[in-house]
Amino acid sequence: MLEKFSKKEKIFLFDAHFHYAVCKEMGICVLPENWRGISCAHSKKEYEIQSKAPASVIQSYGMHPQNAANENIKESTDFLEELLSKNLISFIGEAGFDYFTEEFRAVSDLQEEIFNIQLELALKYNKPIVIHCRKANHKLFEYSKQLKKLPEVLFHSFMGPPVEAQSLLNHGINGYFSFGKQLFNGNKKAIACARELPPERVLAETDAPFQFLKGEKYTTPADIIKISNLLHNL
Repeated sequence: MLEKFSKKEKIFLFDAHFHYAVCKEMGICVLPENWRGISCAHSKKEYEIQSKAPASVIQSYGMHPQNAANENIKESTDFLEELLSKNLISFIGEAGFDYFTEEFRAVSDLQEEIFNIQLELALKYNKPIVIHCRKANHKLFEYSKQLKKLPEVLFHSFMGPPVEAQSLLNHGINGYFSFGKQLFNGNKKAIACARELPPERVLAETDAPFQFLKGEKYTTPADIIKISNLLHNL
């Protein structure tokens, strides 16, 4: 699915990662014309809002690593499998690892537990997965044998250098790498990846309403226009 929306193809506007429910609740969910996007929900409430989105919104649900300490794992797992069994979502996630703060690192065992649950369900239902990973790229290589069995893996807001991204591809993972407003901040790794990776592996994202620039209060789905334009001109 993802290759047709890549930097190489660019059929029309595509946002590889955003949060429809949060944007909707903030009143900033105006979707551009000729657009499609993957939205991730991380609670039943968010999914209920997201499920009423236009058909151009591609549905995803998952247990976020930043929420690991407060996640009701059984309840969320049951809900995720219910969505999968009814074929109501196209992706699982975002799922992954976040070791950015001491607080997050303290629950690394819970992060690993919920990641394994989601990975097993992705394999069981043959679903692609959206990966969130900060300060933990080594974990991606630990799971490369399982990840390469999935139809697609989207590394959202990838934070590694091009050599790591290419190495994930060399491990046999059908991976795609999306980038957003960090491109405007002069993030050297993100810019290098966007320039050096095969263009069919590179996607634009907003992460709306998050990942905003200095002086902004939030990012909107409509910001995909300027992000996509910058990405394709790198």
